[in-house]
Amino acid sequence: MSVLDTAMELYPYVFHPAVMVGAGALVLIHHECARQDADRSALARRLGAFLVAGVLSLIPTLVYALVTGQGLFEVTKGNVWQVDALVAGGIFFTAGVAWFLWHRYDWGSLVPGYMEALVAATVPYIALSPFWNFSGHVTMALMPTLYLTLVDRKFWPTLAIPVVMIPNRVYLEAHDWSESVVAFLVVSAVVVGVFWWQTGGTLRSEPDSTVS
Repeated sequence: MSVLDTAMELYPYVFHPAVMVGAGALVLIHHECARQDADRSALARRLGAFLVAGVLSLIPTLVYALVTGQGLFEVTKGNVWQVDALVAGGIFFTAGVAWFLWHRYDWGSLVPGYMEALVAATVPYIALSPFWNFSGHVTMALMPTLYLTLVDRKFWPTLAIPVVMIPNRVYLEAHDWSESVVAFLVVSAVVVGVFWWQTGGTLRSEPDSTVS
């Protein structure tokens, strides 16, 4: 196996959808706390809240495994629409919990906005999944990095991750070019549209000042 083969094999694991969504949220939480000049205890509370919400994303898969009597490995393996549906269910669960907590404790607008964009980007992914192999890896690599870049341009280098993910999926024969490129274009439009709506049509976010 060549160096390129090894790198391409490892790439979707290093930048796995769960890793990308989680890392994007953690970076945004830290960024929002810094903008608010929040102390370490506030940052710790928010990080802990998100991590708990992330663990809760496993609930749909666990329930499905319990109902069907299948093992977790059997439930989560493969590239079929049922697996995509469970992933989407977990995303909706985590996004909903995080969105509620941030509004409940008035922790700021960026993380709820991220969750709204995440749910919106998941909709075409799960809607097309039973009929067309819309790339989940491209979707979940692009959504966090694009949202972060819209929030603050200093995050633009992270966009290299979804750009490389497009040929990666083709190279590994997990998707063809249309499935990867269309996912990139659709998710770009969705995330930009959601952010535009959130910021009143300016594509520019305003600093938060709430600290709790």
